[in-house]
Amino acid sequence: MFSAKEYELEFFKAHGFERQKCKKCGKFFWSTAQRETCGEPPCDEYTFIGNKVMKKKFSLGEMREFYLTFFEQRDHTRIHRYPVVARWRDDTFFTIASISCFQPWVLAGEVEPPANPLTISQPCIRFNDIDNVGKTGRHLTMFEMMAHHAFNVEGKFIYFKDKTVQLCNDLLLSLGIPQDSITYIESEWSGGGNSGPCFEAVVAGVELATLVFMMYEDTPSGKKEMRMKVVDTGYGLERFVWLSQGKENVYECIFPDLLKRLKNYAAIQKIDPKISAEYSRIAGLMNVETHRDLRELRRRVSEKVSIAYEDLVKLIEPYENLYALLDHTRALTFMLNDGVVPSNVREGYFARLLIRRSLRAMKKLNLDLKLSDVVSFQIDSLARDFKDIKDNASDIIQLVDIEEERYERTVKKGREIVSKFERERKLDLDALIELYDTYGLTPDLVAEFSARKIEIPDDFYIQVAKRHEAAKKVEKKPKLEIPQEIKETKLLYYENPEMKRFKAKVIKKVGNYIILDKTCFYPEGGGQESDKGKISKARVKKVFKIGNVVVHEVENPELIRENEEVECEIDYARRFQLMQHHTATHIINGAARRVLGNHVWQAGAHKSESIARLDITHHSSLTKEEIKAIEDLSNKVVKEKRKVIIEFLERNKAEQKYGFRIYQGGVVPGKILRIVTIEDWDTEACGGTHLSNTADVGEIKIIRAKRIQDGVIRLEFKAGKAAEKYKKE
Repeated sequence: MFSAKEYELEFFKAHGFERQKCKKCGKFFWSTAQRETCGEPPCDEYTFIGNKVMKKKFSLGEMREFYLTFFEQRDHTRIHRYPVVARWRDDTFFTIASISCFQPWVLAGEVEPPANPLTISQPCIRFNDIDNVGKTGRHLTMFEMMAHHAFNVEGKFIYFKDKTVQLCNDLLLSLGIPQDSITYIESEWSGGGNSGPCFEAVVAGVELATLVFMMYEDTPSGKKEMRMKVVDTGYGLERFVWLSQGKENVYECIFPDLLKRLKNYAAIQKIDPKISAEYSRIAGLMNVETHRDLRELRRRVSEKVSIAYEDLVKLIEPYENLYALLDHTRALTFMLNDGVVPSNVREGYFARLLIRRSLRAMKKLNLDLKLSDVVSFQIDSLARDFKDIKDNASDIIQLVDIEEERYERTVKKGREIVSKFERERKLDLDALIELYDTYGLTPDLVAEFSARKIEIPDDFYIQVAKRHEAAKKVEKKPKLEIPQEIKETKLLYYENPEMKRFKAKVIKKVGNYIILDKTCFYPEGGGQESDKGKISKARVKKVFKIGNVVVHEVENPELIRENEEVECEIDYARRFQLMQHHTATHIINGAARRVLGNHVWQAGAHKSESIARLDITHHSSLTKEEIKAIEDLSNKVVKEKRKVIIEFLERNKAEQKYGFRIYQGGVVPGKILRIVTIEDWDTEACGGTHLSNTADVGEIKIIRAKRIQDGVIRLEFKAGKAAEKYKKE
């Protein structure tokens, strides 16, 4: 824990706050009222349910706008939301907090923040509590984190602890919350090698906001002050709305119209709001993590409201399924809108997880609807605040329908699959996860089909999510150590991609590896193979990059000496063919998106001299008609002689100008991005060599299309001379 001095603010002294210690949990907190407890469960229960805490009742849209306007009026710049799929990062699939939008580039000091200070309302996706959604009255897989951030560096101080707390306090007061009902609990935050003190702002038993002050980095010798001190706040939009309305649970507040609609379809028994309210109050006092906890929660509620346990379960379970269905379909709608294709790998796995849990909830509710009907209801509800979701509606619905059909086929085969599995092995946790991952069979389906009694872990879906959640960062091991005194290589291939010959100085020679002061040899990267050619009389067989230094691997290094000036020659026929293939890749990517739908993203690519391939996200194998349509449209773009425009833009400006579609195929590092635009067709962040006009690509011929994994299609193609040669064979 940080020392008490970290939490002693001038703001608290000036406004009559006193530091007090909770008699139940022992935490320190600040309040203007004399209190024995900190105000947060389990020390205090929810007191807002059925009571008026704010000056008015807010909807999600109204609260979001109130918050953002509040901070705009206090010199913060409003930032548009980022996608829920964190394509700018290689360590996580989803945007889990507002600060994730600015990691790693802003926090590392490589990129300026898009504004400073800024405010945002960021949709976030988390799966760590998925088994509790619908059951506790408060858990969600998707939520909006309203936030204000400030990035303080030497010579540019924005604000830090005092003003952060003051802004939070002023916001709460402006909503009509009495000062003496607000407590600021001292806490600490750590993650990603950084840490700092924080305050949890609590009102009526609910933690409304967390105010984190990122100021230390962890080192072997202890904590060291960060060069950039960051204000990292998070205000739960849904919790603010819940507090303003005082209803029995968060779902009744954020899905009022959808709940009314689906309750009619489900024809479920009406439940006394007092029972639901008691359920949420007691759940708020508990850490509900397992079915044992859930059973204890239900037991306490049944005693409190004088209803038999079995009758309470019969009454409450349909609502739990209904709430989970609405939460899951809202999260799913955002994920599919932001480019996720359901599959059994990576982010697609989690979309399928939500779909199959939703379908099971619908079965339990006996809903005579398709899942896409419920998603369509969500789209209509969200369209008021998120126009892009309405624009992508047909794509979203198509993906859901395809997945529902696949699930129905899986269920039909399920009994046979489970029976065969049981004959070969015990149905333990690993087996249940394999049945789910491989065949899509949920554990309750397995239990239904099995001849034996199946033990289903309380936190099955949480365990499944954990196994898939962390994107593995693959570190490339350099082929040699680059001495620190070696300066970055000047890249001539960007200045003049048509350059065939150049002179350079040999600044380092290590075995077969040659480093020049400047080079026109393109190093392998972005799926494009490296150039070949000659340095003096030595043949260059491969070129690669380590940091900002280009390394040339040669066959006969004895022909080259350090510090000498050398004549270099590119194998330009190879270079030109690689440029044809790379520009063709961008053309085909744009064509595939137009033919197949907006869900198409590049999942990988490789460009060699003889052939190229493009992996795209798509739900089904391609028909001959679809392949031909993509090929025809690609060749139409070639014939239209569109310009290929290359520009270097600061990362934030590139994202603001072109959106996050620039991140095709993976993370592009660095402060400055090289943006390749095919006029009115496709724009991507790309480091490869390209032609200046699509006319130079020549004919594009798609050789084959095959499904290489669930949700990914590989297109193999040839362009230019490679295509001409193929047609003659």
